[in-house]
Amino acid sequence: MNTKRIAITTLLGVVAGIICWMGGVYGAGMTFTTAMILGTVLNRTLIGFVIGISGLRMNYLLHGAIIGAIVTLPMAVYGGLSDAITLILFGVAYGFLIELITTKALKSPMA
Repeated sequence: MNTKRIAITTLLGVVAGIICWMGGVYGAGMTFTTAMILGTVLNRTLIGFVIGISGLRMNYLLHGAIIGAIVTLPMAVYGGLSDAITLILFGVAYGFLIELITTKALKSPMA
């Protein structure tokens, strides 16, 4: 198990969560409760952590996108259909970006 990769992906997940929260506030004008902030940041952090520990063997970008979608599914069931689709698509995007940055920019590829 590559602890450096797990640390990188988890930290990138935290950053993605903060960006997601701030994007909702400043980009979409949303109002977040404390629970929504925690849920958003923890979901993106979990995406990063799962990407780091995953043993799936596939294209790294597809890997990030699939993990992002799967981890976001439980959060997506609480809204309407359009909200769920939006949340899943953002999960895919953040998973894709976490994996891309980890693998290419920070040179910590899947083992």
